[in-house]
Amino acid sequence: MSRQKGILKLVGTLNGKCYYQLNGQYIVRKAAGPSRARINNDPAFINVKNNNQEFAAASQLSKAIRLGLADKANQFKYNYMASRLTGCCRKIIQKGSGTFGEREADLFNSPSELIGFQLNKDLEFHQLYNSKTKVTTNSHRNEISVQIPESIANEHYRIPKKATHYQLTAAISCVSKLQWQPKIQAYQPTHPEHHTLGGIIESQPLALNTIYHHLNLQWQSPTPKGIPTDVAMTTWLGIAYLKQQNDSFQTFKTPKSMQCISII
Repeated sequence: MSRQKGILKLVGTLNGKCYYQLNGQYIVRKAAGPSRARINNDPAFINVKNNNQEFAAASQLSKAIRLGLADKANQFKYNYMASRLTGCCRKIIQKGSGTFGEREADLFNSPSELIGFQLNKDLEFHQLYNSKTKVTTNSHRNEISVQIPESIANEHYRIPKKATHYQLTAAISCVSKLQWQPKIQAYQPTHPEHHTLGGIIESQPLALNTIYHHLNLQWQSPTPKGIPTDVAMTTWLGIAYLKQQNDSFQTFKTPKSMQCISII
């Protein structure tokens, strides 16, 4: 807040600034937006309110995915990953049934928006690894298998000079459908006991320039009764490079990449 300068004194709002008189002085300050209470109750802001509600749901979906990925979300991520993922979830909610502001938040509404999502947008997974994969689950939906008939790391991308091996990481993140609850004016998961459930499976260190056949990374849910069909089980696959030192392996910080490969 500061005093207005110059001969002409203004009163009103112009270019995002508010001009007014206070205690005999002409003041200028940055114009404040509408209050939260006004947004929630004034019919003129109904679209803003609805957008805020669905953005909150997108943030919940994004956070649930990241919680399921646990430390792998941080290991493979790059700048603005969380905000990019929230934006992706926002597009999925726009495909949901219901009225604007209360549409269901369900990854199954548009899985193609998430499949192929890169945790590191500056290094896409296929640049490091493009072997074919197949993701399956059993009838009880308490096991997931990532099957790779023939595995070899790409040679055209510049890898660390001292790298001797690479390692594949499969990450599972379960996300329940979110539905709007009028009584509490918030989105809630329909299956909270399975929401954010996740797991990590890592391959053995795989020697570079070697072809491996019939790799299988298998995850088993800690809930033996299975996972409901309206809980989306997102599957992610990542790759990082290693250096063998005697009987141990050191992981290089770069390059590395992970992407969503399936939603079942």
